[in-house]
Amino acid sequence: MSKTATVKVSMEPEKKEKVAEILRRLGMTHSEAINVFCSLVEECKGLPFAIRIPDDEAEGRLHIRPEVLKHLRDSIEKNRRLGELLAK
Repeated sequence: MSKTATVKVSMEPEKKEKVAEILRRLGMTHSEAINVFCSLVEECKGLPFAIRIPDDEAEGRLHIRPEVLKHLRDSIEKNRRLGELLAK
């Protein structure tokens, strides 16, 4: 690549460390993982996975932490409102 751009990501320090360990075991850095993610977004023309709020049964089966579920619900609502604004 001839040019690079900087992307700043904010997250809880504990999550950053946990993810860094997983990525280290995969032989990747945060930067490489973000580049892979962005390449998939570009290829899919959207997120490379479905985002949905699991029903009560799935929540129990998936062991989703309450704070993660709240973050997902808040993000979905924020994006829904943004979509409504852009549609006007």
